[in-house]
Amino acid sequence: MHRVMSEVRPSILVVDDELPVREALTAALAARYAVHTAACGAEARAILQAQPIAVIILDALLGDEHGLDLVSGFRKLSAAPIVILTGHSTEELAVRALRAEVAEYLKKPAGLPALHATLERLIPVGPLPIELCARARRYLDEHPPRTFRTADLAAHLKVSETHLRRVFRDGCGRTPRQYLAEARLRRAATLLRTTDRSVKRVALEVGYGDVRLFRRAFQRLTGMSPRAWRLGHTPARTRRGRQRPAMVENAPFKSKKAPHLP
Repeated sequence: MHRVMSEVRPSILVVDDELPVREALTAALAARYAVHTAACGAEARAILQAQPIAVIILDALLGDEHGLDLVSGFRKLSAAPIVILTGHSTEELAVRALRAEVAEYLKKPAGLPALHATLERLIPVGPLPIELCARARRYLDEHPPRTFRTADLAAHLKVSETHLRRVFRDGCGRTPRQYLAEARLRRAATLLRTTDRSVKRVALEVGYGDVRLFRRAFQRLTGMSPRAWRLGHTPARTRRGRQRPAMVENAPFKSKKAPHLP
């Protein structure tokens, strides 16, 4: 039986005492986020206790309440970054917002491009980090481009380049470029171990037009030349009447230093 999983969208809490503002922000954000609204601090705290909130959009003035006075109470309930909206910007308010360590400070009416950019920076929209990292690695393994640009991979995965770099580094411990370089050389190591193709042909097949560059990169990553790897990691076979001893397959690479990527 197949189960259809609904898309999990990040939740946003909009705290504003003006109903038109709450309705406008809900309409503007609902396509990307699950939007919750509150008209006062008490309503906001109740939502924070009941819902996992990704970002709080907080009006600076809520009737008799000052938004910045609510920040410390919100932080006891949620670690969500806070974006302050204000229609009465003053130097004092800006200083208070800075001291409260809010994530962003926007003037009303907040332009939608600026608001969306802020939210995407604080909680990038797209696949979950583990899923995104796995998809990126699978794509690089299966479709290694001759000329690599992180921006092209990000466009293919429909995420921002900055988000992809951050998620990939957190999940894989290296950049997409470094991972691709190692993936190419892992593929080369397999070809050297399992085929009789020449070193030059293997280099071309994995994306290196310069065999000397390939040899240097392979040496840096494995600690061995391509020829030495083939001699040491190929299963025993008869050659000119002599048999080479078999070595353990898939021996770990000795170096984690990222090779040059053409």
